[in-house]
Formats: sequence, structure tokens, C-alpha cells
Amino acid sequence: MSNGPSVPGQLPTGVVRVATAPQRVAIVWASRTVDTVIDVLTDSGYLPVRLAVSDTEGFVSSSGAPAVMLIDSAALDDRAVAVVGALRRGRQIRVCVLAGSDAAAAGLLVALRAGFTEVVDPDDHDALVGALAPTAAEGAERVLAVGAHPDDVEIGCGATLLRHSLLGHPVTVLTLSGGAVGGPAQARRAEAAAAAMAMSAQLLMADLPDTRLGEAGEMTTIIEQVIAAVRPTTVYVHSAADSHQDHRAVHEKALIAARRVQQVFCYQSPSSRNGFAPTKFVPVEDTVDAKVAVLKQYRSQSTRHYLDPELVVTTARYWARQLPHTRYAEPFEVIRATEPAPQS
Repeated sequence: MSNGPSVPGQLPTGVVRVATAPQRVAIVWASRTVDTVIDVLTDSGYLPVRLAVSDTEGFVSSSGAPAVMLIDSAALDDRAVAVVGALRRGRQIRVCVLAGSDAAAAGLLVALRAGFTEVVDPDDHDALVGALAPTAAEGAERVLAVGAHPDDVEIGCGATLLRHSLLGHPVTVLTLSGGAVGGPAQARRAEAAAAAMAMSAQLLMADLPDTRLGEAGEMTTIIEQVIAAVRPTTVYVHSAADSHQDHRAVHEKALIAARRVQQVFCYQSPSSRNGFAPTKFVPVEDTVDAKVAVLKQYRSQSTRHYLDPELVVTTARYWARQLPHTRYAEPFEVIRATEPAPQS
């Protein structure tokens, strides 16, 4: 299954698909024949790439990070662990160790010490399907995040969207203006595309008037038509408790457009007011660093204090007080949910 969403409907007039999530790459380190592994990866919607450890960093540098790495336990030594650690820094990469009945204890011990706890027999087709299937099955959840300007969605729920992508959920970002008042439109558009690609998300952009979205009578229709095309099961959008008029307008129109969506949550913005009252908190320990890396794509906004990496991480640390055994979290107001929201 591809991590990028298939869009069965037509996009509305004036909405452009700027970036599309790439097919998920799976890097395989193995000295033995791993035909079963390759077959299962292909059937599960991955693009398998078999590499030597020494070639991996160069490949990732030029082609982007994989969604998963399957590593023969025989290939695991201190150097291999160091390469994996470098690749996972600021990225979300799942690691699965390939170890059959003949696996050497030394490789398994290295895996255990490195924290690689997913182990599967490379010749056991059913076990491989079982190891990879949970990610594919969870892809039944489809996510749409709606923002007024480039970087709104990434600031408000970027770590949560990265978490969805890691779980195999198709993610689409709809940005309703080019943010021309806040910086060069072309630069912001390119930055938004780079950020979407870093989140393995599809990016859709409209060109409604920045700072005057409340005057855009077509906004509800645009969001409705995107929802019809993407068919999300979950929508993230601005809160009504926000001092920015564009954010409030997007909140109002999105709630109308998403009236039949199963789950609707509102994220926090730098301009959120004291009335922002979240009751859902998503643990993002595994994705907060990647969120910081995504936000660095917005170079034209680098002087904005709210993009400071320390503030981003500290804010997530603050909200984690609502959850036990979690260091970082993102907060959401619940408009509608299929499950009860965690209470503070």
C-alpha cells in the first residue's frame, strides 16, 4: 500500500496539487538471498531497495529517508548501528531485524542493545506479512489537515501528522492561501512543498486572499470538494480560540465542510488565545525532532520566534504533563471523535 493517498474525486477549481507523497521506500541490508522479504515488501506497497551498509547514507542523502529498514542480524555490528542512528536522527524510520533459526547470537545481542526489538524470520512469509501488515492495515485512516497559510499545519500538528505517516496513514495538507502577506509567495510555496514531502504528505494549495479569508465566499465549497476527493476519516484544523482572523474563518468553514467526517480536532497556533481548551493529547516523543526538521524548511520565516526549535520542543514538553510516561505531546480540542478523548 502506498503511503500517498489516492484521490478518487476531482479537486476543486483553484486548488493545485503542489506535492504528492512518494512511495514508501524499504532499505534492505542482507548478505543472503531474501526473495521472500522482497516479495512481501512489494505486495505491501513498499519500494524495496537492497543496499550495502556503506552505500546507505549516500542513497538517503540523495533520495530521501526510507519508511522502514530490514536488517539481517548478520550485518549488525557497531558501525551498522551507528549508521542507523545517524539516519534516524530527526527522521522516522522503522527498523526490523531479519533473524532466522540459524541467526548468530552476537547479531541479536547487538540488535537488543541498540533497541531494535522487532525481529522476524526472513524466510517465513506469514511472519513477514504479519510484521508489515499492521502498518498497512492502519492505513484505512485517512488524514486531512487544513490551514490558512503555509506552516500553520506544521506548527499546529506537525508531529502528529508525522506520527500518522509513520503508521502508514495517508496524509493530505490543504493550505488555503499562499501566505503572500507574510513573505514571498513563490518561496513560501516551495517551502510548503518541501515540508509536505518531509512529512510524506500530499500538499494541496488554494490561492485565496491572505489576511482576508473571511471574505472568500468559495472557501466552504473548496474544503467540501477536497474532503470529497480525499475522503478523510480525521480532520485537523485551526481552533476558534485564535486572534488571527484567517484562522477563525478557516475554523468556521472547515467545521461546516467536515460535518460528516468521523473525527475533527483543532490544533493550537502561535496566535491561539487563552480560550484554547484541549482535551486530547497525542504523544509525539518519536516525532518531535522530525517536526523541528520539517519547520526548518520554512527559511523565509526563520526570524519568527514561534519557529525557534527550543520553543517548539518546550511547548511539546509542556503539554506532555497531561499524559503519563510521555515526554512530548501535541494538544487538540475535540470537535468530534470516535473514541473518548483523554482527560487531564
